[in-house]
Amino acid sequence: MENLLTILTRITACGTSAGFIELVENELCNVIGSTSANNWSPGQRAEFMMFYTIFRTTATAAFNIKDALERANAEDLTRELVTELESDLYELSSFQAGIELDELVAALDQYIEILVDGDKGIDGTIAAITGNYFRTFFLTLHSLEIEERISIAKINHHFSTVLYEY
Repeated sequence: MENLLTILTRITACGTSAGFIELVENELCNVIGSTSANNWSPGQRAEFMMFYTIFRTTATAAFNIKDALERANAEDLTRELVTELESDLYELSSFQAGIELDELVAALDQYIEILVDGDKGIDGTIAAITGNYFRTFFLTLHSLEIEERISIAKINHHFSTVLYEY
């Protein structure tokens, strides 16, 4: 399993938490303000708002975890970081458990399609690049196996405590 810091550094290399959240908000505002969204049912609008909230909280959690790993000079979770990052780890764990992969892919594809909206010019190209970055970011977060990483951190702590006492 690749270390968590490497993965998070790779997908967050384009900026800061605030910058990424601002980009997500701008692009999702473009989606909800599109002519395609004018035809959405109330259920589709509610689903969009759910995804918007999930994307925002999950992205914030990912940046917080990466920052904490860097600060602690750790590549993976430790028992101390699990305690410190409890709410952020919960957000990622809930994201993974609460959204099926196919639902996530379908939502991302739909929003990217709306952003590009057949534009073959520079705006469409920028929207496609941004959309694909979001896709990579959120699909990577969905595949992190956070619960397993938390368990490993706790087991490693227990093992090191037993060795120290021995």
